[in-house]
Amino acid sequence: MKGFLQRVFTKRRETPITYDEAKEMAASPDANIRGKLAQRHDTRPEILYFLATDNDSSVRRHIAANEATPVQADVLLTDDVDDGVRGSLAEKIAHLSAGLTPNETDKLRRMTYEALDKLARDQAVHVRQVISETLKDIAEAPQPIIQQLARDTESVVCGPVLQYSPVLTEEDLLEIIQGSSGRGTLSFVSRRRNVGEKLADAIAASSDKDAISHLLGNKSAQIREETLDQLIDRAPDYPEWHQPLVDRPKLPPTAAGKLARFVAENLISVLERRRDLKKDQLDAVREVVQRRIASGEFEKRDEAAENAPQVKKQKADKATPAQPKAGAAEVGKQEEEEGESAFETALALHAKKKLTDKEVAKALASNDVKFARAALAVLAGIPPEAVTKVLNTHSAKGVVSLAWKAGLPADLAVKIQVKLGHVPPSQTLNPRAGNQYPLGEDDMNWQLEFFTGMATTGLR
Repeated sequence: MKGFLQRVFTKRRETPITYDEAKEMAASPDANIRGKLAQRHDTRPEILYFLATDNDSSVRRHIAANEATPVQADVLLTDDVDDGVRGSLAEKIAHLSAGLTPNETDKLRRMTYEALDKLARDQAVHVRQVISETLKDIAEAPQPIIQQLARDTESVVCGPVLQYSPVLTEEDLLEIIQGSSGRGTLSFVSRRRNVGEKLADAIAASSDKDAISHLLGNKSAQIREETLDQLIDRAPDYPEWHQPLVDRPKLPPTAAGKLARFVAENLISVLERRRDLKKDQLDAVREVVQRRIASGEFEKRDEAAENAPQVKKQKADKATPAQPKAGAAEVGKQEEEEGESAFETALALHAKKKLTDKEVAKALASNDVKFARAALAVLAGIPPEAVTKVLNTHSAKGVVSLAWKAGLPADLAVKIQVKLGHVPPSQTLNPRAGNQYPLGEDDMNWQLEFFTGMATTGLR
């Protein structure tokens, strides 16, 4: 319906031209004139088909994006040498694919499905990525196409459908994660709405600590009490699980007492404020807290934190004994403020020409993630939101492109892939001879344009 309305209103804005005028425009030596004709929705199909073979890629790109283009021309463009042409075609056809199946009897519908299937297997990652982003939340998207995308080896392709697609069943997802060796697959699945108990069990039984962290933070995930108990037993070794554990909508009877034995002091106050805990559960928490206080554990931790060389002074931010500790919302706000502060620090260093690759390497070595991310944003001249998008996809190509844009050495890009992008060492892109970047500039520029577009348009 949206596409139909767009065509209607577009037609109203277009001044009608005759067939002879259209032929004259199609024969023009000026690519801009041919491009304007290629964008019109009232251009005759045979002229649009003719322009699908135009020597200028910008003209073919307009043809690929034009919904009035005949299917025969779309099929022709699936083999276009220009990735941008195939990318525009992929987005258009994906929007038109609702309800299509591999067994179409109508010739034009079958040709449309076959073109989509071909693009979903395209050698260019961003072509497949465009289809995945477009189809991720369409309930009537072709099931075989979604299955193909969900099993893609590139996280930017499989991620959107694994996280959002309603076409994938629990059985599909279980099969996919059991057969997947790629990092990120479990994390995408763990962030789906209403993750079922079987899926939650499979994720919890894995060694993917990031995926488990996402699962625990997913309030709609259905995690069995027994599974949650097992994760609590493992949690002392994974501090990143502590916050989502104390914030779970429902805790097993003995969970609060167990958590109180190892979580940080501010998280204990979150436990104590939970309204779903019974008196005996609260008593168990307070008993554990008293033992930890008596042992001097909290004081020792505070002293160690105070003396740590990389820890910034936070005395002004600490609550007094009479004040309640920061809740989850306040902690999130504080982290946001710290991120902004890191960005301001990076800007100040850059203004003084002191934001060098050595500073980035130093931040990585000290695990100062916020500053390292901020430094990448400043050096690359890219919004912090776009940097976050790149890093969160765990895409080696995306992270390498970001480091290149920031003007950093190619060998440092390897560390950034692992430290900030969480790309497995076995999947990192290593420098070529002479510390040269492993990707071409066109490829890296496209990667950055895509992620910058995702951040500025609000794509998930």
